[in-house]
Amino acid sequence: MKLSVDNLSTPFLKGISFEVHDENAVILGSNGAGKTTLAKALVGLYETSSVLVEGEKLASLGSGRRAQLLNFVPSGLDVFDEYIDAEAFLNLSLLNGSTPDDLETVMARLNITGIRNTPCRCLSSGESQLLLFAGGLLHNARLTIFDEPTANLDSDKKIKLFGMLKEHLGWKIIITHDLNLAYRLGYRILYLREGELVFDGSATDFFEESHFRSLFGESICWVGGHFVVNYG
Repeated sequence: MKLSVDNLSTPFLKGISFEVHDENAVILGSNGAGKTTLAKALVGLYETSSVLVEGEKLASLGSGRRAQLLNFVPSGLDVFDEYIDAEAFLNLSLLNGSTPDDLETVMARLNITGIRNTPCRCLSSGESQLLLFAGGLLHNARLTIFDEPTANLDSDKKIKLFGMLKEHLGWKIIITHDLNLAYRLGYRILYLREGELVFDGSATDFFEESHFRSLFGESICWVGGHFVVNYG
């Protein structure tokens, strides 16, 4: 599936253009760079004529077709029914061939079977994040866009999500400001700065030392196998 963005401009984005053709990618940038605005435009939550799927304007696709092709998993859980529990929430995500058995498997993998009867409004931030991630996998769209999927998670859970992202067979776009996640995923990187696309290429090229320094100077250091902020 080919997803095309042609000169997308919004109050937060400036002339963004790129194509993703059946490949995984990371959209990287600091807070306020326009990453979430771009993600919402890619799935039609931000109305624009600049996004095309297989050469057809996204806005012209029916809701059923759009649900088959695209899914957006937000960074925060927001439910309209304050009484819906975690299992009922996930049942709503059983689309595109996913089954109740898949639901049980994903809940077990993420170690969230114990919250199945817990109202979503009572979940911790970390539990909410895992629930959103599980729903994104169960939706099983051709392309899933995960917005900050590892936010609010401890190191062990981040490692678990990383493994499941690498295993998941569908195509993915990961929205993040986490350089360590982007580095370890190794996907194509689109880097936003103040609403502009300033890099589009391989992870190898992005993290090549001279290029990385041209973007971040000495503000980010590689220490003990991790990128850390240099406060010195």
